[in-house]
Amino acid sequence: MSILDTIAPRRGPRQRRLTKTLVAKTAFYVSVALTGLFILGSVILFENDRTLEVVPATRDSFAVIDEVQEYLKITTHRGFLNQDNPVSCWDSFENAEFSAEYLLYGSWQINAFYSRVRYYWRVDDNTMAVTRDRWLSTYTPTIKC
Repeated sequence: MSILDTIAPRRGPRQRRLTKTLVAKTAFYVSVALTGLFILGSVILFENDRTLEVVPATRDSFAVIDEVQEYLKITTHRGFLNQDNPVSCWDSFENAEFSAEYLLYGSWQINAFYSRVRYYWRVDDNTMAVTRDRWLSTYTPTIKC
């Protein structure tokens, strides 16, 4: 066979055949084109920055830290190894230095160190409800206060 026999169309009725190679190439080029359109559309739609209203704080950091400390006085934990008798969380954090940060959307984030691990709590600015901050977690075993 010569190169012309390979390139030249077949004689007789022309038949189109769907081969695996043709389907794979078509799928690849279509996916590249759609990805390019998606990126272009994303850039056009989301190029302007959006500003969110800042919710002003109604409390100060000292009141929020006091609320977390009161929460720790009534909360208990079972230690690192799930001991039989519960221990007060305040015993663990009594000498810890607490710091507070307002998160601009109506909540405070309070943190303190215990045994080289930083613990976080969230406090709602309006209701002063204290919860453990589950967004920031560590891979080391920690106490559940």
